[in-house]
Amino acid sequence: ADLSQADLSGAENEKHRKRLAQHFIQRRRADIRHYMDADTPFPERVEAETTYKLSPEYKRLFERVLEYARETVKDQSGTQFHQRVRWWSALALLRSLASSPLAAAATLRNRAAPMDAETPEEADEIGQRAVLDLMDDESAEGMDVAPGSDSGGEDDESRRNRRRLLEMAREAEKLAGAKDEKLVKAVAMVKDLLKEGYQPILFCRFIPTAEYLAAELRKQLPKGVTVDSVTGSLPPDEREMRVQQLGQAEKRVLVCTDCLSEGVNLQKDFNAVLHYDLSWNPTRHEQREGRVDRYG
Repeated sequence: ADLSQADLSGAENEKHRKRLAQHFIQRRRADIRHYMDADTPFPERVEAETTYKLSPEYKRLFERVLEYARETVKDQSGTQFHQRVRWWSALALLRSLASSPLAAAATLRNRAAPMDAETPEEADEIGQRAVLDLMDDESAEGMDVAPGSDSGGEDDESRRNRRRLLEMAREAEKLAGAKDEKLVKAVAMVKDLLKEGYQPILFCRFIPTAEYLAAELRKQLPKGVTVDSVTGSLPPDEREMRVQQLGQAEKRVLVCTDCLSEGVNLQKDFNAVLHYDLSWNPTRHEQREGRVDRYG
C-alpha cells in the first residue's frame, strides 16, 4: 500500500502503523552520544532568559501606540477589506515597536502591505506574512523588511491619521540609544559574553532593528571588537562573504535577521546566540540556535 500520503490514524490503520514503526527510527543526541563504542562530543547547550523594563519615554509611546491600535481595530467604518487592513496594520505596528525604535519609525512611515490586496482574504494572507513568523514559506526572502501601518486613503480622516502616524514616528526616533532599555540590556549582555570568550550572534526580526543594533554595538563595545550586520537587504552571495570576513576578526559580533536562521553553518566562527527579538514561532528559535549548536 502507498503510505506516503495516507492518514494513518484510527484503529483500522493500526496494522499499517505497526508496519511503519519497524522502519521508522528517530535518534536524538542522547541516543547516540555513546553509541557503537564511540563517543560523539556534542556541544552542551546552556540557556538563559532575561527581562528589561521600558524607559518612561518608551512606555509613554507604547501606551500611545496601543491606544491608537485599539481605536483602529474597533473602527467599523469602511468595507471588510479596509477593516482587515487596519487589523494587520495595528499588529504590524505593535510588533515593530517591540523590536526597536527605528523599526517602529519605519512601520509608522511605510504603506501597509495588505493595501495591495484585492479581497479581504488576500489582505489576511499578506498581513500574516508581514506580521507572523510563518514557517511554510519556500523562501524567507523579504520577510525581514519592516511592515507598514499607513492604510492609505486621501480623505480628511486618512490625512489626519497619517499626520498622527508621522508624529509618533518622530517620537520613536528620539528613543534610539540610552532611552531604549532593551538595547542597553543587550549591550551589557554582549559585553559579558565577550569577556567570557564567546563570539555571539544576535538575531533580529527586522532590517532596521539589525542595522540600528549593529551601529550601537560598534559605538559601545570595546576597541578591538568587530561588529557586522547581515540582513535580507544584501544578496545571498554577499551575506556569505560578510560572514566569512567577520570570522577572521579576533573578537567578533554578528547581528543578523532570519535570513541566516536556516541553511547556513556558522558554528566555525560563532558559539552563542542572543534572540534580540523573540519569534512568535518557537521553532524559529531552534533554527537560529541550530546555526551554532551543532556537531562539527
